[in-house]
Amino acid sequence: MGQTGRYTSSYATPPNRSTSRGRSVRSARKRAKRRVYALVAFILFFGLAVIFAYKPASAATKTLLQSFRIDESQKTTESVQPAANSVVQLQPTEDAPVPPGVSELKIRDANALSILSWQGAKNCGESFDITLQGISSTEIVAFDAQNCTVFPQSGTGDGVYTVTITGSGPYSLTAQSSGVSDLARDTRTGLAGRADQLPLSVSGWGGANDYYDHFKIRIFGGSTNGAISFQADGCTVSPAVGTIDTEFEVTVTRVGAYSLTALMDGNTNYNSAYSALLSGCSSKSNQSPIRIENWVSDAKSGETFTLRISGGTTKEAMVISSVGCTANKLSDEEYEITVDAVGPYAITATRPGNYGYNNVSASLSGVSVKSRTHTLAVSGWSDTKNCNDTFPIKVVGGFDDAPISFVASGCTVSPASGTKDTKFSVTVTSAGGYSLSAVMGETDQYESQRTRTYIGQSGKGIQNALQIENWVADAPAGSAFEVTISGGNGTGATTLTTNDGCAARLKSGETNVYIISVYPLAGKDYSIDVSKAGDATFEASAPATFTGTTAGAAQAALVMNGWNEAAFSGSTFDIQLSGGSGSGSMDFTPVGCKVDPAAEDGTYTVTVTALEGESYSLTVTNKGDNNYTPTSIEQTGTTRYFEKAAADDSAPVKASTYSWIYICGGIVLLFGVVLLIMQISNTPRRRRHRR
Repeated sequence: MGQTGRYTSSYATPPNRSTSRGRSVRSARKRAKRRVYALVAFILFFGLAVIFAYKPASAATKTLLQSFRIDESQKTTESVQPAANSVVQLQPTEDAPVPPGVSELKIRDANALSILSWQGAKNCGESFDITLQGISSTEIVAFDAQNCTVFPQSGTGDGVYTVTITGSGPYSLTAQSSGVSDLARDTRTGLAGRADQLPLSVSGWGGANDYYDHFKIRIFGGSTNGAISFQADGCTVSPAVGTIDTEFEVTVTRVGAYSLTALMDGNTNYNSAYSALLSGCSSKSNQSPIRIENWVSDAKSGETFTLRISGGTTKEAMVISSVGCTANKLSDEEYEITVDAVGPYAITATRPGNYGYNNVSASLSGVSVKSRTHTLAVSGWSDTKNCNDTFPIKVVGGFDDAPISFVASGCTVSPASGTKDTKFSVTVTSAGGYSLSAVMGETDQYESQRTRTYIGQSGKGIQNALQIENWVADAPAGSAFEVTISGGNGTGATTLTTNDGCAARLKSGETNVYIISVYPLAGKDYSIDVSKAGDATFEASAPATFTGTTAGAAQAALVMNGWNEAAFSGSTFDIQLSGGSGSGSMDFTPVGCKVDPAAEDGTYTVTVTALEGESYSLTVTNKGDNNYTPTSIEQTGTTRYFEKAAADDSAPVKASTYSWIYICGGIVLLFGVVLLIMQISNTPRRRRHRR
């Protein structure tokens, strides 16, 4: 085979040299870029290492590092401590009791003494059987029991023994064989609860009794012979606490259902014992009878007698109803009975019941006969009085509740009618003579009756004192006021007389109202005399005099203009005064300010002396004169606060230098990681070519 070319290869054509050269250049450039990226990444990592080496690790970094630490002490403890439910344990001894929660299964010597069928949670009084293993059938064994008994107390290895719990709380049993090794003894423990007592029973219970009935009961059963008490509803037990030997008395206290439960106290070994719930149903009881004493069955009309009424059981008030008579209560048991009319009469006394007792009543009756009244008369009569005189009288005799009226001449009676208990008053109304007789009206029991006629002689009467209502003793000068004249008696004319200090005139349309006008100057005395003429019945009245002195007139109101209610401290303002009357001088009373003399008529300058936020005021008084009373005006204010420029306390907060270092460092670190990942991902894998 001849040589066809420079190259010998499996390819039909020789390689292209220009293409290979281009690939080599590109590969070289890529390798150069990778070296640059690697160098940059190295520089970034180096710079960050310097930063973090310069600044100590933050609290967050320390916390992160601590979370990856291994707690060697905890790991050691967990590896040593056995599980609570482990079944592989050592044989306990007297010096090494079994821990709580440990299983009874143990690895023990095949010849070790063991108690089988042990019960560690029983109640007081309960029993169970045990057997033994690990010793021969003929080997002697003895027992040591705490808070329990074992029967028999000793025996051999093949025996069956009965354990009985004798009290609540911890109990234990130790079995000891004749051997001397620790394996020849076994101890078991338990915790006993309290046992239930024998049931309680109640004898003598009454289930259908009336309210407030009593019955005896006895209690039987139980185990402790402890104190016996009761839970009662609708009944009570006496005594409240007792024993088996006590006889208890039950009292029903409710109408309707009642119940009882007996309770015997427990002790350290027994729980409390309860009896079954005993129940019953009661109805209302009858009260004791009502007793009425001293009843009169044939009393006369208008007659009065006293009864004694008692009995019943409840505390309710006695209710008395009557027909033909009236009952008046004198005390809790005494009643006064008055026969009202001729004919039958009766009373009924009732003691109301309550929630436990029925009502109880008693009645008595009688028939009255007609009777005569006592003589009627007038007590306290006076036969020598003047007109307008008054004196009291009283009617005596007759029937107490009968109506009484009068026949009068020259006098009047007040009130016009009444009874024997009424207080009457007689007033003489004319001069010359007067007379009076009393009349008792007819009733069902009595006929009408009249007293004799009582007469008297009278002269002219003395008039009542004259009065002037609404009199003003210090009227302002030049003013007027109204007065009303009252008092006096009879038909005589009324006369008014005044001095030069005032004048009087009758008000239009009125008969006793006058208008009084006083002198226009202050300090002037004024007076009025009032009298009333006599007539056929009354003498002329004594004159009545009323006096007074004119007072200063009221000034026109003062007016203050220009007042500043909110001035600054130290500032000034002008005020103007007007109003007032008369020739009186002005008086200034400043508080927190001062007033300068008037610059012109009625104008004054006020200077505020009060401090910021304080009040100030000014009182101006016109003192008045002989004809005018003083008058005042007051103005107030509060000083204003000077405005203050707001202070700028804000200051720029400068960020921590180290905070910026860590922020920039984190960014640079992230950038370096990205470059490193790009460098790794762009690294080409070298290919092997076969030549």
